[in-house]
Amino acid sequence: MSTAIPRILTHPDILDEVFSHLTPGWAEGDVEIPYWMPSDRKLLRSTLASSALVCRVFSKKALDCLWRVLDSILPLLRILPSTAFRINSDISDAAWTKFQAYARRVRELKSVEPMVRLHSSTWDILVPRLGGAPLLPMLRRLETVIMLPYPTPGILLLSPTLRSLRLSFPQFMPLPEPASDSSILVENIIRAISLPCIPDDVRRKVHETAPEASEHLLALGRFISLRELDLAPKSVRVGPDSLRALSSLGSLRVLRVNLAFGTMHHLASLHEGFSDLNALSLRGTDMDTLKLLQVLPLEKLAELELGTETPMTVEEYRHYLASARSLIPSNLTCLALGPDTFLDSHDESSLAHILQPMLSLRRLSKLTCQFRTYPKDVSDDDLHGLATAWPTLTSFWVMYSYSDVPSIPNQVQPITLAGFIDLLRRCPHLESVGLPTLDVAHLPSAESVPRLDNRVRELAVDRFVGEAEADLPAFALIVDRLLPCLEVPQYITAGGEGTQWVDLWDKVLLLVAPLQAARRVGS
Repeated sequence: MSTAIPRILTHPDILDEVFSHLTPGWAEGDVEIPYWMPSDRKLLRSTLASSALVCRVFSKKALDCLWRVLDSILPLLRILPSTAFRINSDISDAAWTKFQAYARRVRELKSVEPMVRLHSSTWDILVPRLGGAPLLPMLRRLETVIMLPYPTPGILLLSPTLRSLRLSFPQFMPLPEPASDSSILVENIIRAISLPCIPDDVRRKVHETAPEASEHLLALGRFISLRELDLAPKSVRVGPDSLRALSSLGSLRVLRVNLAFGTMHHLASLHEGFSDLNALSLRGTDMDTLKLLQVLPLEKLAELELGTETPMTVEEYRHYLASARSLIPSNLTCLALGPDTFLDSHDESSLAHILQPMLSLRRLSKLTCQFRTYPKDVSDDDLHGLATAWPTLTSFWVMYSYSDVPSIPNQVQPITLAGFIDLLRRCPHLESVGLPTLDVAHLPSAESVPRLDNRVRELAVDRFVGEAEADLPAFALIVDRLLPCLEVPQYITAGGEGTQWVDLWDKVLLLVAPLQAARRVGS
């Protein structure tokens, strides 16, 4: 080996580039791309660990990448002297210094599983050792749960360096009422990390609901770097006091909340804050969401999600959308709607008719509708009308909401392939499409389907109508002609010969993959 090669390999910029491709990314839900699958993430981490043993120059870069994004706090805590389920109470200065060196490397952490594998004494030992300093002093992104009656683990993960924070309760917990200890604690955590001066009542309530970690939380100070706060899980409810506290954070750009205003209506002071808010997600009653839209400064708002929990008739919901439209800026680019069940089961208004108040949003690039029920089956005409109104869409998702396990009607009039093709032609910039239905029983010949040049990478369909009669090879040929850039998930191509595919779309993608490979070879 020439001496030039080692010098190239040890160049900092080259090492940064190489190891950046080995860093496991943030695991977003169920999205299927290679480095988000558990086996691939494990392989990436193993590669980084091996790289750290090559030489001193490699070691620092590889370790930084290995610890940058964590899916659990447990690997970090196990650096401390410990038995199987608890750390030793007597931590030497050398062991603590080693632990801190690794803790400073962590930038993103998703810690959402109940920490049953660690004794609660672990956190009691850490609190005095930290002395009010953050456990993860360089943390930028955190998703964690607050568990009662012992919320200390979630609180100790908080850091004033955070730019993105998502708080929730464990999925197995019943949804707390707004006045419950869980909701009170979360609201007071928000007030404690937002306000320049923490009121005495906040200090008292934090101590009452989280006595072991209260002094630690209050010592962290304001989170003045926080840009994105997600309190959207249904288990978390936010009232006026928390919103007023958040309005003092000038850094906030993205806010997702479930509202619980009760009888309080004093929201006018919110107009003085949230001046740079560009993405807003609200869930609550129709009155609460409209109240907040009325007082917030929305001049810079680009993305809006409205989830209503008030059962309404179709016309009442349409009137609600008209009221919301009068309050939001015309330059909105992303709109997501999720209404509750409609009361009048006999109303057969089309989706295009329901959304008519929003059609004046001419710059819309992303539309998401997740209805529990549609008064009338979403049709080709709906797609035609919406595509005509918004030809610059890059994302079109009109599907059923699965938040409450909805029942898709057995008898539906599905979207046809012709209607889907019309959507693709009228919205040439589409990259992601979700449909409630698609008729696969009546397919044209593949040769008669035009080859389209678009950028659609993702297609999801709630229900394929006519699965039993579908000609899967023919459907795969059609899909390949219509969607040349469609991404086949890694779990499909990695499946072995013995894999039994049950889902129709998985079977189709399995057939599409070799068609794509053949096109690449022939190009």
